[in-house]
Amino acid sequence: MIDRSQFNAEDFLVDNTFQLYCSGTDQLCTDYWEKYIKTHPEQENVIMEAKRLFIILSGNKRPLNHQFDTFKKDFNSDKPLKVYKNYTWLKIAAAIILIAGIAFLYRNYSLDKTVHTELKAQVFSTKGGERKKVSLPDGSVVLLNAKSSLSIGADFNDKLREVKLTGEAFFDVVHNKDKPFKVHTEDFEINVLGTAFNVKAYADENTSEATLIRGLITMEAVSGNGGMITLKPSQKVTFYKIAPVQENQKVLKSTPGHPEITINHYTLIKDSSIVETAWTKGKIEIYDQDFAEIKGALEKWFDVKIHFTNPGIEKYRFTATFSHETLEEALKALQNVENFKYEIKGNEVTISK
Repeated sequence: MIDRSQFNAEDFLVDNTFQLYCSGTDQLCTDYWEKYIKTHPEQENVIMEAKRLFIILSGNKRPLNHQFDTFKKDFNSDKPLKVYKNYTWLKIAAAIILIAGIAFLYRNYSLDKTVHTELKAQVFSTKGGERKKVSLPDGSVVLLNAKSSLSIGADFNDKLREVKLTGEAFFDVVHNKDKPFKVHTEDFEINVLGTAFNVKAYADENTSEATLIRGLITMEAVSGNGGMITLKPSQKVTFYKIAPVQENQKVLKSTPGHPEITINHYTLIKDSSIVETAWTKGKIEIYDQDFAEIKGALEKWFDVKIHFTNPGIEKYRFTATFSHETLEEALKALQNVENFKYEIKGNEVTISK
């Protein structure tokens, strides 16, 4: 029994029973193919394409097989062969060659189109105030935060799965032990097999960080300082471009002239929300952070630039949650905690005492 489940348009075209079905000259073939289409709806588009090509090639005339059979009958008969002025046999030969040619071009065009699609390098980016979901060829999913960029090479998912990130993204990576997943940032590289984690690596911020939600990842600073770091679920690594003044953190590397690397746990608040990944759910979670720390998040979320007129304002500390609020509503809410003034001109925001 012929397995037609993988047939394409040209495969159907060369099937004798399919030709009879298209021409409508054989009731048994017609009944068979009508039943086949009903029981194989997933192939309906391919079959309709093959039928369309048959109609084009046959020019809505008698079936090619019928013409060919008539020709053979006349050729083998004892009657003198009558030569028609319309050269029917040449038309038959030309039609057969045309079918083969179109089938060849159709197949090669489809293959060529697929190859170019798979090998195309891509860059996904977001503007201020924008977030985007990206589905990778291997089935992994990436959520891009505002003002971020994700680059995928043409050889992605060939032997390796490598991407380059500038900004912030949440990765949910499909497990494949034969094709490790690697994230390159300006400050560090992350090696993954299959896991979910958040990476924040904005060039204009003083820190870069990676937060592991599920699975296992290893990290290494691009500079080579700090060695290999292995993260477990709920842990967060922070790379400080400027030496921090922090407490209750485990310092993995502290060398004069080099960034510090610290490790602790992600911030979990009362409703089980994770501060570091709240943006993936359309929220900004601020938990006991000063104005200087949340400045970058507010700028990217609302697509503005914030300026402080007094260094003391930067030390004001806040705990808050924002989701659908406007910039002005958010600033007014923060004013209920600390006394400051603000002025909004276009996308420029000035904060003063």
